[in-house]
Amino acid sequence: MLCSARALLVESGMRRILVILLLLGCDGVEAAPPGVRIYQSPADRSITEGETIIPGDAGETYARVLDYTKWTEIFPNIAKVVVTSRKGNEARVTFVKPDGNQDNLHFNNQPAARMVWFEDTGNGGRVEVWAEIVFIPGTEPKTTRVHARIYADVHGIATLVVGSGDVRKMREQKIESDLVAIRGYFQRLASSQAASGATAHTAAP
Repeated sequence: MLCSARALLVESGMRRILVILLLLGCDGVEAAPPGVRIYQSPADRSITEGETIIPGDAGETYARVLDYTKWTEIFPNIAKVVVTSRKGNEARVTFVKPDGNQDNLHFNNQPAARMVWFEDTGNGGRVEVWAEIVFIPGTEPKTTRVHARIYADVHGIATLVVGSGDVRKMREQKIESDLVAIRGYFQRLASSQAASGATAHTAAP
């Protein structure tokens, strides 16, 4: 009986921790294409970092990401966005997935640094997760370097369910899938804008 109860605890705990760590939720992780780099933070073993280059002005791309309703277009596994409160640079936002599961996040953005910062608020203290995404002017005109960091670590009984190596792998997969999604979205947006511009130019007398 004790073994069965412990097995159920581990199973349910694992499911919850996986949900927490996959904050934005992308189904599956494809190999990162050229131009997406993932690495461990040299300063903190609980932080994974990554970066990529996207087309577009840093200020404009940052402003677009601040519009939480557009996250359904950027990230494949967000079906609905509910902004429950917003005051200045802070917001409480619920992301609803296609299967109905929800992620409740607290945003505390830093416009001066073009930084999106958020933390998970529904983990009951078992897992600490926060992430930041910074939009930095690229070395080439009209390009932006996107630098992302994600912190994820488990506490208490959760350490019996998931080891540090597992958490690191989840962080790597998560930050990779998010950067792939961001890169793909802004590439599609740039292509669409370029096509619209070409059409308008052709139609001009």
